[in-house]
Amino acid sequence: MDTVIGIILLVTYVVFIIYAAKGGNLLLGLFTMAVLWSALGAIAGAVDWKTINETIFQGGPEGFGPTAVNIIFGSWFGRILIETGIARTIIRKAVELGGDRPAITTILLSIVVTAIFTTAYGAGAVVAIGVIVFPILLSLGINKTLATAVFSMSVGCGLYVNSALLSQAAGTMLINDQKYVIGNDWYVFAFIALGIHMLTTIIMILLSTRKTKKVHAWAAADVPLEGEQKNANILACLTPILPVTIAIAFGLKSIPAVVISVIWALFWTGYLKQGWNKIAEIIQKTFYDGVADVGLVLGFLLFLQMFVKSAGATSSLLSPLVSPILPSTAFPLFLVFGLLGAGALFRGPFTIWGAGVATFAILASTGSFDLAILFPLFYITSTAITTNICPTQSWNMWAIGYTKVSTKEYMKQTLPYALPLTLVLELVAYTLFAM
Repeated sequence: MDTVIGIILLVTYVVFIIYAAKGGNLLLGLFTMAVLWSALGAIAGAVDWKTINETIFQGGPEGFGPTAVNIIFGSWFGRILIETGIARTIIRKAVELGGDRPAITTILLSIVVTAIFTTAYGAGAVVAIGVIVFPILLSLGINKTLATAVFSMSVGCGLYVNSALLSQAAGTMLINDQKYVIGNDWYVFAFIALGIHMLTTIIMILLSTRKTKKVHAWAAADVPLEGEQKNANILACLTPILPVTIAIAFGLKSIPAVVISVIWALFWTGYLKQGWNKIAEIIQKTFYDGVADVGLVLGFLLFLQMFVKSAGATSSLLSPLVSPILPSTAFPLFLVFGLLGAGALFRGPFTIWGAGVATFAILASTGSFDLAILFPLFYITSTAITTNICPTQSWNMWAIGYTKVSTKEYMKQTLPYALPLTLVLELVAYTLFAM
């Protein structure tokens, strides 16, 4: 009986992969999978009613609370950077520094966007930065397909150290209710990954702009930037890198680091001098906008927790079937994920932001690999492919629509760089976490 139920679980896993790849609604899909796997586990006697009631459908979303708070604060911080004019100032300075060299200016803008999204988070923040950056890139003579690719990959580049996304991933990849601890070991890899990712983006820019004609700096500098035009000072412009720096240097948690950075930003942009009411107004507005930016993401993640719990509860049914066919060492796993990184596209089996959450559950059910291996294994494909270039990622979908490029042309521009990047990062992760 257990074997039959286990096979049915694997069949539903395959169906879920197909459903996700075809663009099915993941929120409803995950809920359906949680109900189905709970029911199958109950039929096999592996799951009782108390587990279904208290652990899966109640405890799953409730347990995600601390992670949800980190996501909200990251999104709020992104809105602070935008509302105070810090993001616009940094972007404007990058354009001025690039001068009459489109490739150099594009590289500088890429670095700026990456720096912003080492801490900022949420589709709203991405869109707010994008509507500033895209007109500049296009005015430089950068073709719209490359501009879209550069922007998407620059956002993705910052996410290896982004505390909001890291918390989100750690809250998703659980083994026996234990989550991966983001510590110094991770940050060593994360900054290496950021450097490799940035180098890949720079190579893409240089190779793709060889025939781009020089333009006058004013062509980009005169692009209107919405909102307050006054430049923030140099100390305010340090704000995007402050949360990560503070967290690593002083061992602070992500929320205190964000709060300190917000106070820093408000002080150096003059808001703290404008009185209590003005301070309250900007904090309230940015916090509201930040929560709105990640509302749907949080909905998806809360339903995801139900499925994660149901997968954990049925692990005893999956392990006997999967364990014999899995490699006994980590290297083949890292190699397969690196070579088949395209499996993270369109919410496929290699991304935890889609069907890959079931893949993670199956691998975790075997007990052969701990979180120190599984977390980087999945985070790389989920970041270097899904959040970085996948057209199903909300901000990538927006960028493609904003610049009016075809998905086919966008994929032709990004895949030749993102796929090798994924392989390299998986191999680097293997040497740091599994050797």
